Amino acid sequence: MFSLTRIVPWSQQLACEVLSPGDLAVDLTAGKGRDTLALAHAVGPTGQVVALDLQAAALEQTTQLLKSHGITVNLWSSGLVVPRQSGIFLLQTSHGTISQHLKHPAKVIMANLGYLPGGDQMVVTQADSTLSALQQSLELLAPGGRLVVTVYPGHPGGREEGIAVKGLLGDLTGDRWQVLSVHVANCNSAPELLIAERCP
Repeated sequence: MFSLTRIVPWSQQLACEVLSPGDLAVDLTAGKGRDTLALAHAVGPTGQVVALDLQAAALEQTTQLLKSHGITVNLWSSGLVVPRQSGIFLLQTSHGTISQHLKHPAKVIMANLGYLPGGDQMVVTQADSTLSALQQSLELLAPGGRLVVTVYPGHPGGREEGIAVKGLLGDLTGDRWQVLSVHVANCNSAPELLIAERCP
């Protein structure tokens, strides 16, 4: 069980419930690898997960976590398109470059914004590159797929980034998208979860 206000488990549940073995899932911000691991379990050995992070330390932590669970990792060159084949592919690049590396529709795309826990808190996601990444992700989503975004208003620039994300997803048309917002009503600094589902 997880507590009511822990957003990350909610994000993983809402992402993984639409995934099936063999699907393609994307983690735009690998971080410590927890979302990548959850996606890997959901798509199984016949599926594919593509995970990006700008920081080498994040990809190293993600690699170690996956290996500790018996999952093989492919470190992929950020200059190449990732082929559509089973496996876990890690790229050291900005989430804002996702469409340069991925040409196949994804069932789930996740982003856990902010900074690497335990890392340099000055290296944070920025509103401009995040909006670009999410716009590209919306185009890459397969019908019935979900874009799952966790925003953190508690760090410098986080509130502005969150407002930008909510503006983007809130403007999606209701005939093509369903958008859900999950937030802690009595704590303005708590993370917020936003999910956009592409209608089948």
